[in-house]
Amino acid sequence: MATNRIKKLGGIYKNDDFKKLLNQLNGRALLVVAIINQHCDECIKLHKFVGQLEQGFIDKLPQLVMVYGISDLPLTPEKGGSDRSSVSNSENDNGEESQKKLGDSRILTWAGIPSGHGYAIFLSENDVLTYQGDFDHDEFVPNIIDNIRRFRSSIKTIAGLKGKRIFMEKKRSGIIIETSGTTQNSQILELEGKVNSYKEKLKIPVFFCKGLSQEIAYIVDGEVKQKIKGFNFDKILRKIKK
Repeated sequence: MATNRIKKLGGIYKNDDFKKLLNQLNGRALLVVAIINQHCDECIKLHKFVGQLEQGFIDKLPQLVMVYGISDLPLTPEKGGSDRSSVSNSENDNGEESQKKLGDSRILTWAGIPSGHGYAIFLSENDVLTYQGDFDHDEFVPNIIDNIRRFRSSIKTIAGLKGKRIFMEKKRSGIIIETSGTTQNSQILELEGKVNSYKEKLKIPVFFCKGLSQEIAYIVDGEVKQKIKGFNFDKILRKIKK
């Protein structure tokens, strides 16, 4: 069955273009924007999932809308590709060629991922998880599924350790539950169930973050006020009350 919930795009797009689409969704679904890079072998993992969605799997994920495109921007020698500065340098070296690429309707160019390699999950107009450059391709599908599961719940997601650092630099507040690569999915589901059991009784926002540790931290205005190892959510709440 044909669906308009997954679409391949080409051309030049600005952030406002996707905000318009997000407004059309009106909170009914998450929006994922993915840019698959032709020069990255790991991007086959993104391409495979997109293919599954196009073949009908997206019908099993009614709270997902995805748009994707292809980029031919060269990657840097580091795994994961170029950063903003390297893309800028390549454009300056050969401006005419870059302008030609930008006008290619087969290639997706988006200011939100200037490196032409990565993906973004729009939780809302102002809450966007962006994974680019040296991102973990194996986390592409789990990150999408996790956020679909948390959709419309009080639980939110932070985009990895970089996102956690930005969270603190912006002096935000909340409880951050950091999981590691060895954290079992059953543990994460159990934690989500514990957090959701408090419902409106819990006035502090809770965020999940994939990192290197298994810990829970209470952060106020960008400063860690309480922290415990492990996932004893009741324990961190007792510490906060003290």
